[in-house]
Order: sequence, then structure tokens, then C-alpha cells
Amino acid sequence: MITLDAKGFNNKAAILYNLIGEHLPSEVFSSLDKKELEKLIDKLSNLKSPSLSEEKDVLYNFTQALKRQIPKSAKSAELNLGENLAKEIEKLLLETKKSESVVQDLKNKNRDELDKIIKDEAPRTIALVLCFANPDEASKLLEDFHDKFREDVINEIHKIDFHSEFVRNELERFLNFKQELIQSNLLISKIKNRGGRKAAEILIRLSPNISYKLLSKIEEKNPQFAEYINEHYYTFHDLLHISRSALSKFFSTFHPIVLACALKGVENSTKEKLLERCEPWLSKSIILEMDSMGPISLAEIEEAQKGIIEQLHQLIDSGEIKLWKER
Repeated sequence: MITLDAKGFNNKAAILYNLIGEHLPSEVFSSLDKKELEKLIDKLSNLKSPSLSEEKDVLYNFTQALKRQIPKSAKSAELNLGENLAKEIEKLLLETKKSESVVQDLKNKNRDELDKIIKDEAPRTIALVLCFANPDEASKLLEDFHDKFREDVINEIHKIDFHSEFVRNELERFLNFKQELIQSNLLISKIKNRGGRKAAEILIRLSPNISYKLLSKIEEKNPQFAEYINEHYYTFHDLLHISRSALSKFFSTFHPIVLACALKGVENSTKEKLLERCEPWLSKSIILEMDSMGPISLAEIEEAQKGIIEQLHQLIDSGEIKLWKER
């Protein structure tokens, strides 16, 4: 099995996860122990935007390591995994070459398109975007700001070093990130911390028991970062905050045995409320399975819960399920 080299967990591991984490199989994270996972999440919480050259170096080194790790006698599944990852990395490298056009494309954006890009952003970020946008469209946006905020944006424009490679890289990274959100319909609310989202992606791919313990430790060490993670980390309790029809529709995509198995590990009060909110026919079928199931292992419960929660995250990200976290 191909895994990430977890020794030391320097910033390169965090950068690598930030770039291709969504394409890595769950087995990669299962191979890491608790301390290694803590280190990776800690690095994500403090990760600053890397330059394009740093990203290219990390991707190139990982590709070379990947080739060395696959023995000639490797199974076809492992070879396919290596080939798929290599293709994804090549795609990412090609995207970095096109990043110049992302900034240039701002000139072609109209007022409404620019408004989506700068929505909820700080004055400095807005100043960066407007400086590279069409002046006529940028001025229309500035007119919409209240006086104090408009003044803050103009002051930030004055501070920008237009000859700095770091500034340009920062803008490119932001535009790529924001464009991805817009295309994925994830602009319902502002993502306050990108590291928090990445850490949440790791936690949902672990067993619920391990992820809960890790999140508890993070809450002790860094409460603010734990709050950012929690914005993107959903549990069975959060299902109480979606509509009855959406809950029944979501649960009906799973076999009643899977739901019964997962709910065996949910606290009674939450389980009862969830069953009450489901359509009667669905509740009955789940309860029937639970009553006839008999003893099951913790591993079976966790596997069922993990599959359901992963599917929940995907539907929330795609906008098919609307769920607002409790504050």
C-alpha cells in the first residue's frame, strides 16, 4: 500500500495534503498513528500560502517517491492507484502554469462576477482584486461600499507592492480557491479558515472514535482552530437540523441494516429524535432491523457511521442538503 511519508511531518506534508488530499484513499490516513495525525492537523492550522515554486517542488518530489515505492511485483490495484495519483499531480502542475491567466482574467469580469469573488473578504483582499480588475467595473463595486469600508479598501491599495512576487502569488492562490468555491456552490457562507476545512476532511475519513478524541485534543490546545474545524465537521446530531423531508430522503439512500447498525452507536436521545423525524415507514424498517440485529462489534458500528457521514459531507458540499451548524 502506498502511504504518505509521515516522518517529521514538516510543512511539505501539509502542503501536499492541501493539494491532493481529496484524491488520497482512506487507507493512507488509516496507516498513520494518532500522533502523526495530530501533527498533520497542527501543521494545517498554521500553514501559510506556499509559493508556486514550493508547490511544484512538493508535487515533483512526491511523484518521484511514488514511483520508487511501487515494486515491479506490485498488484494491479496499487499500480492503478499510483498511476491515478500521478495523473492528478500532472494535472495540478499544468494548472500552476496557467495561474497567470487567472489574474489576467479579472479584466474580463463584470461587476456581479467580481462581487462574488470579494464577498465577505477583508479590505486588503478586496484591494488586491480590484487593482487587477477592469477599472470601470471596480469603481461600480467601490460605490456600493459604505464610506468607512471604502476608505479602508483605498488605504490598502496604497500599501500594495505591485512588483512583489509574493503579492501576485497570494492573489493567484486566492482566485483559484474562490473560483473553486463558486463552481462548487460553496459560497453560502464564508469559509473562515481553510486549514479548518482540510482538517475536517481528514477527521471524517477516520473512525468516529479516533476523530472524536483528536478533535477533543485540538479543542484543549487550540479552541479557535477547533471551532473552524467544527464548521465543516458533521455528526449524527447535526442531522437534527435538516428538514424532515431531507432527512428521510437522505436516510432512504441507505439500506435499513446500515442505518440500524450506525444508530446503535448514537446516544439514545439523538437516535429517538432522528427516528421521530423520519417518515413512519422508514422509522419502522430501521427499528425492525435494530430489534432483530443482535450484538454487533464497535468496528461494524463505526464503519456504518463513517459511510453515512462521508455521504452527508458530499451532499452538503454539493448543495443538495442545506444544514446550518449550531452556534
